[in-house]
Amino acid sequence: PFQRVGMFVGVDGCPDGWVAIRYGDEGYADAGLYSDIEDLWATHGDTARRVLIDVPIGLREDSSRKRVCDDVARQVLSPTRHSSVFPVPVRAAVHAESYEAAKAIQEERTDGSLGVQSWNIADNIAELDTFLRETAPETVGTVREAHPEVCFWALNNRSPTGYSKTGQGAAAFWERIDILERADEEVLTHVRDAGTDLDAGVDNDDILDAFVLALTAHPETGDLRTLPAEPPVDERGLPMEMVHADPE
Repeated sequence: PFQRVGMFVGVDGCPDGWVAIRYGDEGYADAGLYSDIEDLWATHGDTARRVLIDVPIGLREDSSRKRVCDDVARQVLSPTRHSSVFPVPVRAAVHAESYEAAKAIQEERTDGSLGVQSWNIADNIAELDTFLRETAPETVGTVREAHPEVCFWALNNRSPTGYSKTGQGAAAFWERIDILERADEEVLTHVRDAGTDLDAGVDNDDILDAFVLALTAHPETGDLRTLPAEPPVDERGLPMEMVHADPE
C-alpha cells in the first residue's frame, strides 16, 4: 500500500539519546538510537523527506505568553491529555547550564517561573534549537515539531486518548496500539521488532511516540495539518507549530 515517496522519520527523546522510527516505500523500515541530532541527521538526512520530532522548535525570547500551538493542543486534548503539553521556557533559559540559572533567566525575562518538568526537557530543546539555527538551518521545514498525543488525537477521529501512560500503562499501551493499527495494520509486529532491536534505555512509551510521529509523517496516513492552522514564527524565523495528520 505504500508508494515510492522517500523516507519518513519519527523521533522521540529517551534517556540514551534519540529513538527514530523510519517508514519508507514498503512501509516500516527500521528503528535506530542516536546520541545526538547531528548523528541522526547524518544517518537519515539524505533520504528523509520529513522528520517529525517531539520537541518544541519555535521559542519565545522574553515572554511567558504561551505559544498558540500549545494553547490549541491543550484545548483539543482536554479533558484527559492536556497536561501532557508542558510550558515551554524562553530560549535563553533552555540554553542555561543549570536549573537555578534557567529559572533565574525565566523569572527575569517573563512574569512567570520555570517548573522542573519544563526544565527536564530543556536539554533536548536546546540541542534541536542549536541544530536548526546554527548547524543545519537548511533542515527547517523538513524537521518539524509534532506532539505524540496530538498525533494520536488526530488518528483517533480527533478524540484524545483515554488512558494515561504513567497511571494506566497497560491499558494506555493497547489503546495506542489500536489507534496505530488504523494507519498500519502490522504495527504491533513492528513495535515488537523495534523494542527488541534497540539495546538501550528505551521504553515502550518512547517507541510508541516515535511510531505515531513516523506514521503521521507518511503521506499514506493523510495530509499534514498544523496547530494552529496558520502558525506564526519566532524571532529567529522558526515556526511555532504542531504537525498532525488528517486521515480524512
